[in-house]
Amino acid sequence: MNINTGQLDYDRIRILYSAMNGIIVGGIFLLITLGLIINEYLEVNQVIFWISTTALLYVPRILLTRLFNKGISNKTIIASNVLVWERYWILTTLPVLASYTSLLFYPFANEQLYIIAIFLVILASGSMMSYSTSRKSIIGANCVIYIPLFLRFFMEGGFTNVVLGFTFVACFIVFHGYAMLINRNLVENIRLKIENESHSLKDPLTQLSNRRGLSFYMDKIIPSSIRNETTFGVILYDIDHFKEYNDTHGHAAGDDLLINISTLIKNGVREGDLVVRYGGEEFLAVLPNVDIDKLKIYADRTFEAVRSNGKTTISAGLAMYVSDLDLDQLLKLADEALYAAKHAGRNQYKVAIQS
Repeated sequence: MNINTGQLDYDRIRILYSAMNGIIVGGIFLLITLGLIINEYLEVNQVIFWISTTALLYVPRILLTRLFNKGISNKTIIASNVLVWERYWILTTLPVLASYTSLLFYPFANEQLYIIAIFLVILASGSMMSYSTSRKSIIGANCVIYIPLFLRFFMEGGFTNVVLGFTFVACFIVFHGYAMLINRNLVENIRLKIENESHSLKDPLTQLSNRRGLSFYMDKIIPSSIRNETTFGVILYDIDHFKEYNDTHGHAAGDDLLINISTLIKNGVREGDLVVRYGGEEFLAVLPNVDIDKLKIYADRTFEAVRSNGKTTISAGLAMYVSDLDLDQLLKLADEALYAAKHAGRNQYKVAIQS
């Protein structure tokens, strides 16, 4: 099954941003701890400058996370535009990490450098786990932390420092490989989750949504319609004389016909509209933000396509949502209109009578 890449990115970047609370708590702990350590060896103005600079660099990350969560909540961030938020994450993350690694180039003795290096390795390990759904973030974080470590200890010279420099190179290689393995496993788990959800919400033959998918969709669209004072319509289609067609041409041909008709119905509505395989040979189209005249236009478009196809005809019932209706009541109205269309001779649609 092909997975929508946008949905995969959407899920993994949501997981990435969900780690921010833990990152902030860990960052505060690390900042206080390192501040207490360097206070013993640096002048007060240097300590204040480093702590305040690092703390301020967290502010864009916090604000960005708030904007992201708001965008997810109001649905302005969707699968098609979510990737830019991964870039924003990286752009606000790397300066914070660079501020930590800048401590390596303060005038510390070797003993203090070793302590700073240990904390940076811990920071790299935490970053690897926190950014595990974003390969670019992992690569960026490891480079910003480990490259200064290599340089500082190689520049310091001496046997011990050079050995430590090579040790950090080895740590970088091992940690980077492990981080990439975690990333692959997590992304694969997200992919499998999307596949499972897609299978449970789709009809395997036509790849349209099934009734379960319809239920999830309507749980969102009905409250949205009430809240925004907008309306939507439904069209319930039925293939005329499908049983006879199936008996005459065989089940394989019947399946081909179902796929063909489902495609024509899908092509007859807008990209964001929902088309559902509602029953054996019944299909339901849900069209948000339309009035009855527009609903008829989309129905006419589908009927024209099916008639041009020449394999069969369809009948349909149209109904508009009004306040105080639930899903079952709305579908009952559409079904009654469909029955009226069949009773009137098929190959046509009727509009539900609503008070």
